[in-house]
Amino acid sequence: MTLIEELGEFAAGLRLGDAPPAAAATLRLHLFDTLTAGLIGMTTPEAQAARALLTDLGAGERAASGEGARPSAPLAALAGCIVTRCTEIDDIDLLSCTTPGAVVVPTALALAGQAGADADTFLAALLAGYEALTRFGQAADGPTILYRGIWPTYLAGALGAAATAARLLALSGQATAHALAAAVTLSSGTSGRVRGLSSRWLTLGCAAQNGILAALGARHGLRGDSSLLDGAWSATTGIALDGAALTRGLGRPFAIERVSIKPYCAAKQVTSSIAAFVALLDERVVEPTAVEQVIVAVPPAYARMIDQPAPPPERLGGIASAQHQLALAAYYRDELLDVRRPEQHREPAFRALMERVQVVADPRLASDYPRTWPARVTVRFAGGEATREVRHTAGDPGHPFTWDDALAKARRVLRGVATPAAVDRLATTCRELGAGAALSDLRAALAAAGGPGDDR
Repeated sequence: MTLIEELGEFAAGLRLGDAPPAAAATLRLHLFDTLTAGLIGMTTPEAQAARALLTDLGAGERAASGEGARPSAPLAALAGCIVTRCTEIDDIDLLSCTTPGAVVVPTALALAGQAGADADTFLAALLAGYEALTRFGQAADGPTILYRGIWPTYLAGALGAAATAARLLALSGQATAHALAAAVTLSSGTSGRVRGLSSRWLTLGCAAQNGILAALGARHGLRGDSSLLDGAWSATTGIALDGAALTRGLGRPFAIERVSIKPYCAAKQVTSSIAAFVALLDERVVEPTAVEQVIVAVPPAYARMIDQPAPPPERLGGIASAQHQLALAAYYRDELLDVRRPEQHREPAFRALMERVQVVADPRLASDYPRTWPARVTVRFAGGEATREVRHTAGDPGHPFTWDDALAKARRVLRGVATPAAVDRLATTCRELGAGAALSDLRAALAAAGGPGDDR
């Protein structure tokens, strides 16, 4: 049996009851967190671009916001992925360096109605998608290839979406393998980086769309080369693949149990730095105005990425900047979970603190990377210095979010967008999905919070 066939058999046979209760509860928590990202993402400029794109494609000018005619499932997944991932508050798997929820959840939402799925099947499809996407990212060594210009989530996105869609469509193991094989051929992993409204989000949306297309094609008999990942793919792409990591111990434990939830609107590479600096400020070691220097030490893999001292030019320009995020933590901490960030701070004290932040690479912090993405922050001031090292931030497997944590995050993120009552209703529905709440309840709760209310 090939690697793809093995993964296909697993996805096709997966049932929600195969997951331990704790894993199923974690899955529901991630569903809520991802829906939170999608709801706030619908208010961004990227969402406006997605709506205009759907209009060009004949899907109805209001379709991406859930109003008016709904687009087809592939296009709905494309739009949903764009608005979810562009927020930078969606979940992330450290071992694979992938952001699975932003692909898997919009895919499942887009197709569930057409597939006639019930809540248990919907959740089983999410499990399958999380498993396939993160395992492919890990097998391709996502935490390393990211810094070669390959986006692991885009590389694995179509495969993850195909696994999700195939399970929703109740495809056989063989048909699921054909869907996965077709999906593997549909993304290069390369998207590039630009300022402003980036096509980066579109490429990932296309991965979600392509995963659904691959599954629908397999349902109608279109076959893929299920031997691709046994050698030909690596030879063609130049990306080494650890086949054992792709299929060894599928579901033992489930990948969802190790996926992190973000505590800030930030690149994950900078969250430990923020957490360490916040801890020092909260201990009142020093006031921000008295800081003479801040030294942020991180593993060499991402030191260069987070060392961005220039003021960000637009909304998400500072998400990976240690300098900008630490200045926010000092002066505008509430904005660490503000996805829209309408104001770019230019006051002298804010800019002065940014200029005092120095990022250094420390190989000693790489001993457990990528299992942990740590930072050690040292603050120097007239009376001395203080240091704090953080290896697990809130939301990591070592410090997991509770439902209260996720609800507090959602209420802040959706402030002014959804009422607290609507946010609470969505949380309760996600928590009880498949155990008292049906997919129709989820659609109604999502609509009440301002999202798309019907995927059929």
